[in-house]
Amino acid sequence: WESWRAMLAVVLALLSGERQQICLQQGSHPGHAGAGDSLNISCRSNRAYMFWYQQPPRNGLKLIVSSSTWSSNSYEHGYSEAKFEITRESSFYALMTIKNLTSKDEATYFCAASDRTV
Repeated sequence: WESWRAMLAVVLALLSGERQQICLQQGSHPGHAGAGDSLNISCRSNRAYMFWYQQPPRNGLKLIVSSSTWSSNSYEHGYSEAKFEITRESSFYALMTIKNLTSKDEATYFCAASDRTV
């Protein structure tokens, strides 16, 4: 996980032309979740924008939602707040809750951060 977080931070820094350090920490509660359960994934960052991605097995990254500290969440086509709820508990901390899990939700989930939209 550490290498993925570092890689995402580097990619975002390159895309935005930034030379400042991006601090990003992602976590989830260990254990297994079953069908119908909810799963929480947290993300801490020192940047205003947070982005949540889904990577299903053997597929590329798909953007789920972007979130900022001052505006409503922006969901990509095919994703909704009813399924992927984002809670910004502070400027530096966000929580994504994936509700009513099904086999279609099997994926690796990532958060990323930036000073601006990408």
